[in-house]
Amino acid sequence: MPSIFEGTYREKTSIAGLHYIALGLGLTLASQLNARYMDPIYIYYKNKNNGVGEPEFRLPSMVPGTFILPAGLLIAGWAADQKVHWIVTDIGIAMIGGGMIPIFQSIQTYVVDTYTLHAASGELSVYRSWGYNLSGFVALAAVSCLRSLAGFGFPLFAPAMFHKLGYGKGSTILACVSIVLGCPACVFSIIYPDLTADNL
Repeated sequence: MPSIFEGTYREKTSIAGLHYIALGLGLTLASQLNARYMDPIYIYYKNKNNGVGEPEFRLPSMVPGTFILPAGLLIAGWAADQKVHWIVTDIGIAMIGGGMIPIFQSIQTYVVDTYTLHAASGELSVYRSWGYNLSGFVALAAVSCLRSLAGFGFPLFAPAMFHKLGYGKGSTILACVSIVLGCPACVFSIIYPDLTADNL
């Protein structure tokens, strides 16, 4: 973000930093909305499945984020590339934050529901001595590790990619990757409740 607003829009550092408010607004709004609707969605699919809950019923709330995130990447990237008014770029950045949160929350609750008893426990030695399965801890650790590795790896190539391709084409690549990774989850979450209802 600093390279966009300080470089493309020629803003001072003190002013360019204010654009993080757009990201914060997107994250906050999405987290509040998703937190309100995640459980009603789960209950709807649970009732549709004769009162039997499944972890996959947490995934439908991921669907909006799957479309909002790439749309935000495209808007922010091409607005910065074409030097459109900064508010358009901020709207795209807010959409990026708003798309990330439903995906993050859905994945976390899916993992917690899949490994209900021990998902958040870190007391490995106690659970080993009691003979419990540690797969829930390992699953949450794997999700966190993958997210951390992405956070570590992205800054290694992103500046060079945006410098070489520009913000528009670079953001288009990221949007395409997010669509390719996100759409199968949407399809799975839409199809799965029907499969369970048919006892397949």
